[in-house]
Amino acid sequence: MRGSLGFAGLDAADLLEPETLRPTDAADLARLVTLARRLVEARAALAGAGVGPELARILAELPQLEGFLAFCDLRLGPDGEILDSASPALAQARAARERNRGAIVSAMEQIRRQHKALSAPFTLRRDRYCVPVPVSERNLVPGLVLDASSSGATVYLEPFAVVELNNALAQAIALARAEEERVLAELASAFHGRRDALLQGARSLAVLDAAQARVLFGQASEGILLEPGAAGSLRLVNARHPLLDPTLASLRGEVLGDAGNTRPVVPLDLEFPEDTRLVLLSGPNAGGKTVAIKTVGLAALMAQSGIPILAADGSGLPSFRRLWCHLGDDQDLFSDLSTFTGAMRATAALLADADADTLVLYDELGSGTDPEEGAALAAALLEELARRRCWTLATAHLITVAAHLENVPGALNAAMGYDEASGRPTYRLHLGTPGRSRGLAIASSCGVPGSVLTRAREMLSRSFLAIDGYLEALQEERGRLSQERERFVQLEREAELARARAEEEREKLAAEQEKVRHRLDEERDALRRRAKEQLATALATLEQARTRGEFPGKKRVAAMRRTALDLEPERPSPLERAEPLIPGATVRLIGMASTGKVQRVAGDRVEVLVKDKRLWVEAGACEPVAPPAAPTTGEVEVAVFQAPPAEIKLIGMTQEEARDEVERFLDRALVSGIGHVRIVHGHGTGALRRAVREVLAHHPAVAHFTHPPQFRGGTGVTEVELDLS
Repeated sequence: MRGSLGFAGLDAADLLEPETLRPTDAADLARLVTLARRLVEARAALAGAGVGPELARILAELPQLEGFLAFCDLRLGPDGEILDSASPALAQARAARERNRGAIVSAMEQIRRQHKALSAPFTLRRDRYCVPVPVSERNLVPGLVLDASSSGATVYLEPFAVVELNNALAQAIALARAEEERVLAELASAFHGRRDALLQGARSLAVLDAAQARVLFGQASEGILLEPGAAGSLRLVNARHPLLDPTLASLRGEVLGDAGNTRPVVPLDLEFPEDTRLVLLSGPNAGGKTVAIKTVGLAALMAQSGIPILAADGSGLPSFRRLWCHLGDDQDLFSDLSTFTGAMRATAALLADADADTLVLYDELGSGTDPEEGAALAAALLEELARRRCWTLATAHLITVAAHLENVPGALNAAMGYDEASGRPTYRLHLGTPGRSRGLAIASSCGVPGSVLTRAREMLSRSFLAIDGYLEALQEERGRLSQERERFVQLEREAELARARAEEEREKLAAEQEKVRHRLDEERDALRRRAKEQLATALATLEQARTRGEFPGKKRVAAMRRTALDLEPERPSPLERAEPLIPGATVRLIGMASTGKVQRVAGDRVEVLVKDKRLWVEAGACEPVAPPAAPTTGEVEVAVFQAPPAEIKLIGMTQEEARDEVERFLDRALVSGIGHVRIVHGHGTGALRRAVREVLAHHPAVAHFTHPPQFRGGTGVTEVELDLS
């Protein structure tokens, strides 16, 4: 089964709770029943599409509601209106209502024709038909005053001639309304009688809807499905945040109303090395640290929920029983909660139950308080998380924390990249070394006066300057090593390409040798068969002579031996043929005594006409016997055909374009000897399908055509068998 399933009407399950129903509610519930029935009907096709055992079980639990849907269809229209077919009484009441309304309209038109002063059209007041009459002409029309205009200049008069008709109309309307309420109550009772089955069906449909949503999201995002726990470590390759990835811009615009980023983004590559459970990210502000943490957290939650993640093959995630996340500012003025206090309360909650199956995402460790105390608290927390073997990804700007982490087992520093030339972050994550905060450089780019920056540099401690200088030298060395690694990777890639080309040439040579060996074996076998046949003939002749009493002498026996072993002269190998085969040439097929004429040449294959039979054979299996006859006029044109494809797609064409294209396609297939072809016209409005059927029905070479099974295209494809005889 192809395409997506529609789940419109699934939310109607909430309408089963009230005891009474509005007509529109009943229509929504009927659509829910229709949806369940449609999936029941598609159950076989879905099972054939290879759904898993869990989805197959859910499909099997869908209720059988065909009879109930027929009950609803008899009483409800598509927009929730109660149909005349709901009951005979309702049909009669509505018919009486329309007859009375028609009689009233006729009477009103007659009154207007009798009284020329009544120029305004008749109208309704208090659910009764009346005519607007100026007060000055009130006595012209006998009747009852139902209402008056706000100015008092006009009265709405019910003529005596229509009083009884209005009464009859009101009675018919009341009867119809009462019958509609009775039918609606009957529907409400029927729905509530099947409440459990409908709720079970709604739950099954919701699971199917969620499963389809995950599949459609994976197709839209080109994501991959990860099985949590399948990998022993945390590894993300080319991971992207769903709110930043440009491939999801149209989907974000549809769902959120804002497409957001449409430009290419730098993907996240992160892999925890063996025996590493904790990575501390440092680097410049706006360098992508928080986005990296959010991307990891989203990927973990999506994988646990069975949603494809935005990453490349090679990614893997361990199994997590819980995810703890601290992002942003917990400050709350109403609760007298500062930023640091909120962070410490969250940290206390984390340490209460964090273990080796916990993924910890902590942004801005140690911020919000004195830098020295914050650094000490951050370092102690990281030590504890590393000791508990929690999977941890944290960020910090405190360089002393990063320096302390170098001596913590199972912990590793990482940095977000920074381009010194442009003074901008690269948003790429690098493992192994901490990053520099570059607060002074960022302050300079934001317009902070140079005098302030100079004084700030003077006030930096010597230890900080030493560490910063060490990190700068380390980063330069890492850049040089990265360039060397890229050069070696390029050399390795070139060597791999050369090896692949050599392997390809070797395979081609081996295939050609095998082809020659096969042909030589065929010729050898043919020679052996011919020798055996001639020897058998000679022996039979000799036996006949002996039977007649004739005893040939030595010379006769030698002559017979020479005749028996007189094989045909050795023919050149097909690979050594001097001239190529051309249409019209007479050839003999190797292994056959018959000869035939070459009809067409298509690459290494030749069509040969042998005794009214057209055969496609390898060119190497044809031995020229006579060149083609010279044409009477002009030159012989050698046509080399390329076999056309066995399938054509018409989607997007007009009917006329499709007809022309199908006829050309069938002609090419017929000429090329292709007996089975496919025509893809899609479902759409059915116009292309009808045009294709018209062409196929009148084409002389079409032997049979039909739609394939659903898994090969269903009614969106027509498969054709051609008569090649």
